[in-house]
Amino acid sequence: MAVPSITQAARPLTAREADALSQRQVKKHDVAIMLLHWFNAMVWMLELATGLALLTSSFRVSPWWYIQIVQGFFQSRPNMLQFHIAVGITWIVVFIVYGTFGFRTYLKKEVLQREISLDGDDIQWLRIRVLRLLKRSDEPLPPQGIYNAGQKLFALMVYAMVPVIMITGLIMTFQLIGTTAVGWAAAAHFAAVGAVVSGLMIHVYMGAVFPEEKPAFFSMITGTVNELYAYSHHFKWWKEVSRVRAEILCECGPEVAPQEQGPSIEGEKQ
Repeated sequence: MAVPSITQAARPLTAREADALSQRQVKKHDVAIMLLHWFNAMVWMLELATGLALLTSSFRVSPWWYIQIVQGFFQSRPNMLQFHIAVGITWIVVFIVYGTFGFRTYLKKEVLQREISLDGDDIQWLRIRVLRLLKRSDEPLPPQGIYNAGQKLFALMVYAMVPVIMITGLIMTFQLIGTTAVGWAAAAHFAAVGAVVSGLMIHVYMGAVFPEEKPAFFSMITGTVNELYAYSHHFKWWKEVSRVRAEILCECGPEVAPQEQGPSIEGEKQ
């Protein structure tokens, strides 16, 4: 039995309304979130580049010419391994510090309440998305919050795999527990990294290549998206932002918020 949608879908916009929304920007990310995102992206690029070159035994997935180029850049395999370890430990330390001091300020709201919390609309979105991919439904996708259900599933997978990657990396680096544990840690490390990379390929494509999601990509640089994108792709979040803005501007309470049916263009201009 399908979970009923919680929120009424956005209505189609007139050309005038769409143009008005496209001219306005709404904040999506705090500076701390953007800095963590690009730090994480840089770490993953460096770790993948060196990690792939370190796999030269039965786990090898890269061509020899790539391994030789990367190893040549570091002048030796031990140097490359030390760099890989240093970047990994730096990554762990930054995450611990960020998690410790930023949980109440950023992580509690950003991660627990917005990024991984699934509701009825998200379940419906996933069900309809799969059926549409299979050409078995033409239902419209339910409205979404600041992150859609696909992004939330990716985030859940990443948050599940990151501790595995960190712990197994430490076990391998410092040869903890014993040789058997190190062997299992290596297998778990590769599997967890592979799972994240498979999701990252879709994540990067959707954010950097897919035309409809370009505003989301640039929001990680500017911190904002235009309201037309927010209204069309993240209607529940747009309503939330509009309601807060209306309360601040009018100081009259939540009854002044825009209607669920769509943007109150005229009301906001007055």
